[in-house]
Amino acid sequence: MNEPLTSLGLALRAGKLAAGEEAVNAALSAGTVRLVVLASDAGENTVRRMEHRSQGKLPILYLEADKAALGQAVGWKSCAAAALTDLGMAAAFAGRLAALDERHRGALEALEEKQEKIARRRLKKPGKRSRSK
Repeated sequence: MNEPLTSLGLALRAGKLAAGEEAVNAALSAGTVRLVVLASDAGENTVRRMEHRSQGKLPILYLEADKAALGQAVGWKSCAAAALTDLGMAAAFAGRLAALDERHRGALEALEEKQEKIARRRLKKPGKRSRSK
C-alpha cells in the first residue's frame, strides 16, 4: 500500500492534489475533482459528507491506510480525505490500487472511460485556424 500513497505525495507537489477535508470540499465546489480518497479510519461524518458532495458522479476510493499513513504521504501528521484533480494521475493512482486489490477495479474503469471520452472529443474537434491579415 505504500507505493500508491507515494504517488499522492507526488501529485501534491505537482499541485494536482487537494489534501484535507476543507481543501477537498473547495475542489469539489470548483468542480475540479476527479477522484476522492478516504482513509480507513475517516470519521462517519467525513465519509457521509464526501459521498454526498460527490453525488455519485465521482469515484471514491476507501483506502486500507489509516489517517496517519495518508497524512504521512501528503506531509501532514494526519489526513482523512484527499482528492486528485488531474484525470491522468487519478487513473494511475486507481490503477496502482486495483493491482493490489480488485475492489478498486470499478473506479479505475470509470476513470479510463472518462479518459477515452475526452480523447474522442478531442479528435472530433476541428483544428484551430490562424487568422491571416
